[in-house]
Amino acid sequence: MPLLLAWLGLFCLLLSIQISHAAASDEVMRGKQVAQIVYGIVSYTRWPTPPAKLEMCIIGDTRYMDALIASNPMSNHISIRQMALHTPETFDQCQIAYIGFMEISERDALLTQIISKPILIISEPPPACSAGGMFCLQFREDNIYFEVNLDTIARSGLRVHPNVLKLGKRKATQ
Repeated sequence: MPLLLAWLGLFCLLLSIQISHAAASDEVMRGKQVAQIVYGIVSYTRWPTPPAKLEMCIIGDTRYMDALIASNPMSNHISIRQMALHTPETFDQCQIAYIGFMEISERDALLTQIISKPILIISEPPPACSAGGMFCLQFREDNIYFEVNLDTIARSGLRVHPNVLKLGKRKATQ
């Protein structure tokens, strides 16, 4: 009987390790999907004055920052830096703003600062598209898609390939 309990305990431990490993593996896979979508959007975007090298500024609490850094297929053309929310840094050097979670007031202040500038705005959590973001990642159990705010893109002066815009779900009209 004690041997049976030991085997049962070992089995439960191995099962919990396997489930934990599968969840971590799913998260790694999701990070790679996020990176693929983000870099796909970037590759089909044109700036009014093409910079020699793009700078992606990551702001807020992001879930997939590590995946973006590790999966950067255009590392010769895109540098990545994380910016703190409460710094005097400006976004003048940023061509891409990847926005994570932040308080609504902070998000509104940030978007007010960068909307209408030629900065590609991609955000992880909702409701950034309704607040003025450009591309807003949406997560479902088995896939990732993005919403598109055509008004914000038009005001920025950026040109995004029409096929990318067709892939995105348009934000609902208020």
